[in-house]
Amino acid sequence: LNKWYPGGQLPVYKSADARKKGQLCGRIRWPCDPENPNFPLYIVHKSLQDQDFRKIKKGDALFVDLDGNIIPYSGSHGDEVYLIFVNEGGYYYSSSGTGIGVAVKRIIGIMDGMIVEQDESSHSVVS
Repeated sequence: LNKWYPGGQLPVYKSADARKKGQLCGRIRWPCDPENPNFPLYIVHKSLQDQDFRKIKKGDALFVDLDGNIIPYSGSHGDEVYLIFVNEGGYYYSSSGTGIGVAVKRIIGIMDGMIVEQDESSHSVVS
């Protein structure tokens, strides 16, 4: 690893924190039809299709409603996040936790595996 990461640090993706009680990880849910909870009222924006681990920022296109209106990412999990499991068929069903997974990018130290927080002057371990 030192050959590819001579600075001793490695970028990794970590699931964003859950925003609702009972959820294990960060997820962006889309509204479903009130009469059929397995039918989403929004579709994933075409720019995100097949784009797992693509960074999006608050205000970027996330969904499109059935009338063609674009619904932007609200920043609910941070100003910049990475989407995972984008438009996975299994996640359309409410029984499987409906939604798109959300990850955040972190840096870990190769030698100790600890998450490192970067700032302009130094590196400190996040507890």
